[in-house]
Amino acid sequence: MQQSVSLLDTLVYLFDYLVYEKTTPPSVDELHAKLDEAGFPKADVERAMTWLIDLNDLQENTVLQAPSAEAIRVFTPAECTKIAEEGRDCLRELTRLGVIDTRLREIIIHKLMTLEENNITADEIKWVTLMAVYNRGGKEASVVWLEQSLTEDGEISAH
Repeated sequence: MQQSVSLLDTLVYLFDYLVYEKTTPPSVDELHAKLDEAGFPKADVERAMTWLIDLNDLQENTVLQAPSAEAIRVFTPAECTKIAEEGRDCLRELTRLGVIDTRLREIIIHKLMTLEENNITADEIKWVTLMAVYNRGGKEASVVWLEQSLTEDGEISAH
């Protein structure tokens, strides 16, 4: 991999490694080594590690308040520009189905806005959501459901 790849591509590669190859949580140095070994440029490795560490920090932050489940989420103009309509619908549906709660939805939106992609689709949202949900204990059913939805064509549905 000579040229820079998208941050999301790097994250998906790393997530596949974490989920399907590792039986114990790897160290940060081990994750760096795996990405280096795969040929990811150092700048891409650093961006991915910073993104993942920030995701973890946001999820562990107990000060962040969750919006009420009854609240209606209105996307900002910047979010509407970056997140495609199908992506916004996907986030609404993931929340409605209980795959994510309102607090995690806000964290996911924050992390989506840090990606360099200009038109974030439902599939990209599912990947970011899978990474966020996988990081939380007690959400195994949501992880399985998200993995299946990423391998199937079609829209999100409550199987």
